[in-house]
Amino acid sequence: MFEARYKNTDHFKKLKAAIDPVRGVLRDHPTISRALGNNLGRDEFQVGVLNRTSMTTLSQLIVGLMEAQKAGSKEPFMDPARDLNALLKLPIEQDDNSQKNSLSEALDVAVYHGICIESEVELGEGYALIPCKQLSAHIELEWLKDVAAQQVSWRRLEPVFGIARRFPWRPRLGDLHNPPNTQTRNFPPLFHRWADELANLLSVDLSRRISWLATFEGCIPRRASGLLGSHHDSAQTHSGRSISHLFSAFEKTPAVDAAQIEVIKDLFARRRETEYPDMAPIIHRLAEAHRRDGRFSSEDKVLDLAIVFERLFKPRGRSLSRDLENAAADLLAADDENKTVIKEQVRHFYKVRSAIIHGPRDDKRRRLISQAGRAWKDGELIARAALLKRIQ
Repeated sequence: MFEARYKNTDHFKKLKAAIDPVRGVLRDHPTISRALGNNLGRDEFQVGVLNRTSMTTLSQLIVGLMEAQKAGSKEPFMDPARDLNALLKLPIEQDDNSQKNSLSEALDVAVYHGICIESEVELGEGYALIPCKQLSAHIELEWLKDVAAQQVSWRRLEPVFGIARRFPWRPRLGDLHNPPNTQTRNFPPLFHRWADELANLLSVDLSRRISWLATFEGCIPRRASGLLGSHHDSAQTHSGRSISHLFSAFEKTPAVDAAQIEVIKDLFARRRETEYPDMAPIIHRLAEAHRRDGRFSSEDKVLDLAIVFERLFKPRGRSLSRDLENAAADLLAADDENKTVIKEQVRHFYKVRSAIIHGPRDDKRRRLISQAGRAWKDGELIARAALLKRIQ
């Protein structure tokens, strides 16, 4: 259509003269040649990416090569041309001894907001913790619009990170009437649970609010989509919580120390050898308390924390408060003075908890309810220390 409209113009003639040799080279590539067949006038073919296919053209491949060329290079097309060739010849499985190609790795990734990490951390079992700046190689910012503040850009998403699982993929090519056999792939059944449990442990250990934004399945590299001349998207998206109110145009989140991440990684790796299975629902409750917000968030956090205490220490006597005080002090106190402090903090916490449950019937209870913030702060330190000690 474009050629029919502009073929007699000087600009189009020059453009066509420059592009036709490139189209000829692309047509001679064995993988593309098989998809186009013997019809020299045919320009379109289909590309299979994971569980779906889309149509592309030689012209779109050229556009992808132009976008990927390196400015200032003596041969600006050579690097993207090599990448396209590697992409078209990717094996479906990576040989452990072969050099890894970044184009061969796709991601399932759960995206969270809450901490800033500076470099990628391998977590084992095929998973990795990936900082925000590296997620952009596979994820479009537009995908987060429904759950993130629309005025932010990647440079203002420092507290965003991903828990990702890598897997190998390869494109398949076919002609217009015979779509290619795409790589059929099922989403890992335990991915959501794995990511959620690690995020909860991060929240508790670092005492941070960590909120799930979204999960994106089957994200191939954005650069691969461009080179293939295909639309870049994820196979399926699961939206999390809207947290637009948490983004700030000015606040800078400090990076978490790498040593802290390594400690959490070790705790999680040994979770089947410790009390973690019994503690997992309690860790989830405390992490959920960190995510509370709104007018009555302090009171809600105290009630969450009360559940944490009772499940952790299992009081059985007539006085729940006294049993909790003694159990917490016995587990955590280093000396008698520290034991007294812990008992007083737990006693105060339980008074605030009772006032919240029974309501502000008098001045004393109203005063206690107003101290919910302090009760949460003191109680959270005790609960976090007790939980981490139980799973070490």
